[in-house]
Amino acid sequence: MEKEPKEQFQPQPYYIEDDEIDLYELYLTLKKRKKIVWGITGLFTLVALILCFVLPKTYRTEITLMPLGGESKGGLSSLLSSLPISLPGMSQSGITVESILKSRILKEQIIEDLNLLPLLFPDEWDNETKTWKLDEDEKPPTLIDGAKALDDLISVSTDKTTGVITVDVDFKNDPEIAYKIAEDLLNATNKILEEKTFTVSKKYREYLGKQLQEVKSRLEKLQRIYAKFTQGKIKEIPMLSFDNNTINNGKKEGRLIAEREKIKAVLEREELSPQDRKKLQDKLNEIEAKIKKLKTASTFVSVPNYQFNLIRLKTELAITQGLYQSLVQEYELAKAQEMRDQIAFQVIDPPYIPEKPYKPKKALMVIVGLISGLFIGIFAAFFKEWLDNVKERHKAEENG
Repeated sequence: MEKEPKEQFQPQPYYIEDDEIDLYELYLTLKKRKKIVWGITGLFTLVALILCFVLPKTYRTEITLMPLGGESKGGLSSLLSSLPISLPGMSQSGITVESILKSRILKEQIIEDLNLLPLLFPDEWDNETKTWKLDEDEKPPTLIDGAKALDDLISVSTDKTTGVITVDVDFKNDPEIAYKIAEDLLNATNKILEEKTFTVSKKYREYLGKQLQEVKSRLEKLQRIYAKFTQGKIKEIPMLSFDNNTINNGKKEGRLIAEREKIKAVLEREELSPQDRKKLQDKLNEIEAKIKKLKTASTFVSVPNYQFNLIRLKTELAITQGLYQSLVQEYELAKAQEMRDQIAFQVIDPPYIPEKPYKPKKALMVIVGLISGLFIGIFAAFFKEWLDNVKERHKAEENG
């Protein structure tokens, strides 16, 4: 019996599904659903147009500043470096023009100067009665609340390359208020910088000024006494101190006293480390010992009473003149250091009253509304087409 031949395996043809997008079909779909596309596009454009006229106008004025002064080497380290003792440098406080511009105290000062609380919270203010519209359990806005509201209207940016600071001030509906805020911002910033940048050089300069006035008054008094004594109007001299050394020793004592007062001024600073404070105290004790040694080295000589008083008077004048000269020199140095440490700014572009509103940007809003509506309309058209095709497919399966 012959065996039936086995059927040979015939491979089935494999058809690749055509997944390419048919642009013509897309065109037909959009043409078919054009009402949806144009309807949504028109709706979004209309909403954008309405918002252009409904949204309040916001006006912006700009200021450009260049910070000045405030060397990296602080006044304390500069003052310590002039002393005859080696101490590590100390940096000044971190006050900058930018930090003041971003501070709450500046915004509170602006609000007080311009009485901005009613303008910052117009919904809670009654213009007719000039009172706040509050419920029983509510409180009127405070300066802190106003500072937070004003913080949203003032933006500060710094160019890291040039150091130039740009300040933008926005305000709704009233361009003059935006200008007034910007103008007062400059004045308040300058005032706060003068109050807050309290360097050691400034403190030492003020201290030297007081000492200089006292020594000057003492010197003038001694000069009057000298004139009266040499004219024979008086015979006794009311001495303020006594030293029988030469004029050079008097000047030396004056320099020592000036150096002693400088160290005392530095010792008043709280940020000195215990080690630095001990070094300064040891130096102060050494100077006190030298001054005491000069005073105890005084000797009395047997001279006529007139010559003795004249020597005393000349010595006293020499001591006072030496102290006065030292204080004048130190005072000028302290003034120069204070100018170097002073933080200030120069206005490059002053504020101005804006003529056109910064926001809303009408053209941009219309374009964004048009493009957004077009894209959403196209998506809605294809979604509608897909949804109709799914429904037809289900109906065909149910009928078949």
